[in-house]
Amino acid sequence: MILDYLTAHGNEKATKKIFESIDSGENMGFISTGSFYTIIYLAERFLKDNGMKNPKRLVCLREILTSIIDSLEIVELSRESLLIGTNDIQFKDLEDSCQFQAAKASSCPCLITTNKKDFLQSNSATIEVLTPKEFVKKHLSEK
Repeated sequence: MILDYLTAHGNEKATKKIFESIDSGENMGFISTGSFYTIIYLAERFLKDNGMKNPKRLVCLREILTSIIDSLEIVELSRESLLIGTNDIQFKDLEDSCQFQAAKASSCPCLITTNKKDFLQSNSATIEVLTPKEFVKKHLSEK
């Protein structure tokens, strides 16, 4: 969701509304440490591919990452959670499985993803899996 927002892949309006609800204190947002590392790599590559050179690129990357840190709670996974995520046969994508474990570890009622199909086999009785647009429609449209 964050990467789609940063790279403008079609969910920017919904993602912006979600972040506004987090910034206002209406909702809490969480991100796994693993996702944070991935964002560092992909955001820097995106900035570089779009012609931004250092030191400006590094300044911009630090601003993006600081904003994420300031807005979201960072979830670290235990060894046990990583083992469960690695061996959960309901998932074909092990990164998504670990993301699901991070959501469970944080007691998140909802996991927001642009890749919802990879979570179809997950235990959605414990965590609701929604796209950014679905989350906005269901939880933010009346506000």
